[in-house]
Amino acid sequence: MTWRTFGGFVLVIALVAGAGCFRNTRSVIELDIPAMKSERCAQVVREAVSKIGDEIIYDIKEDVEARKVWVTYDNQRLGRRNIEVAVRHAGFAVNDLPANEDARAKLSPECRGHE
Repeated sequence: MTWRTFGGFVLVIALVAGAGCFRNTRSVIELDIPAMKSERCAQVVREAVSKIGDEIIYDIKEDVEARKVWVTYDNQRLGRRNIEVAVRHAGFAVNDLPANEDARAKLSPECRGHE
């Protein structure tokens, strides 16, 4: 094996090994939040999710009429459930998690949902 062939072989191995480093680390989670009936409620949800961190949460989009929020996040540093739990602790039922009742009681009446 010549040095040129050996060098080419090493280069190919380095490129293949490095390709795994460029995986997409962004994911989007859809949150179904039945009590998010107004822009004020959406603001509370945005604040709760934003507290997780700017370097982990990339984008938050909401549709108040559909009562849904989409969060783009770093899936290497954060799990989907962490986002749901943050919304739960803000007082909202989200996806399959019930609202934290203490936090829910502190929300404005329009954001509490059915009592």
